This record gives sequence, structure tokens and C-alpha cells, in this order.
Amino acid sequence: MPRLSGDSPYAFTVLPSVEAVPAARDRVVNRARRLGLALDEELRNDLRLLTGEVVANSVTHTRAACVVSVQWTGERLRVEVTDVDPALVRPSQAEAMDENGRGLFLVDALATEWGSQPCTAGKKTWFELAIPASVEETAAVTASHSDAAAEHPAPITSAPARIEHQAA
Repeated sequence: MPRLSGDSPYAFTVLPSVEAVPAARDRVVNRARRLGLALDEELRNDLRLLTGEVVANSVTHTRAACVVSVQWTGERLRVEVTDVDPALVRPSQAEAMDENGRGLFLVDALATEWGSQPCTAGKKTWFELAIPASVEETAAVTASHSDAAAEHPAPITSAPARIEHQAA
């Protein structure tokens, strides 16, 4: 299946509610499929989990809407969550009985690369997943997350983003 590069990036707004997180996860996975990316079940699950963690962090800590952007770089799928809080994210120390505080450790473990950077709106928290050229290569990419993290991401062209807003 061909990969659409001119149709990327793609963005949408997520309402400030944890109830909006599952729909955001689904939209990101659906976008990856529409781009023709070779996602086996493990990569789809990783994409859902990472998206959910980053979006949930945003809406929980800011109590404001955020914008999710999905971009194909030619080698990696990049998901960015832009919110109004200028404080950059970093993993916290969760105690053994804490119910929260482990999401960014999951992001760090599963993403090829991730980070948080200031922007005019507040900050962008992003992650990238290396996507193989074919489904057969997926197992090799998944097994080598740490090797892929050493690579530098391909530059993202400055294509205009298509913004879609969710109905309130």
C-alpha cells in the first residue's frame, strides 16, 4: 500500500476530558492506517498506548483542550500533543502504591524517541515510532527500539497542517 507523504501532517483538537482520550487514540491509529503504514498488532498497541499517555497527561494536567498532530517523516510516525502549559514534561518518581506517575516511563520504553519542547502555545510533547517498510520488518524494528533511538529523525517538511475540530 502506498504511503501518502503530501497528505501529512494531520491535526485535530481533543476536548479537556479524560473521556476524550480513547477517541484521540483511535484517530491517531486510523490516520496511520490511512497513510498506508505497516502496523502489526504490537505497533498498533504501542501507538495507542503512547498516544493515550501523552494526551491524558495533557488534558489531566492542563484541564484545557490540546491539539494532536500526526506526521509521517518518511521513516517514523511522529505524534505531537500541543497544550497551553509551558512546563516541560519529565518522568516523575511514582511510589509502589501510586496509581499515577508511570506514563512517561512507558513512553520512554516504547517510543523510538520522545521529548517535550516549548512553543508559542505552551509546549509540545511528542514521540516517534520507527515504522518498517513492510509488515515483515516490523518484528525487527520493534526488537531494536534502543538501536533506533540513536538515529536522528528525518526532517519534517513544512506542509500546512489540516486541522479538524471535534464537536463539543
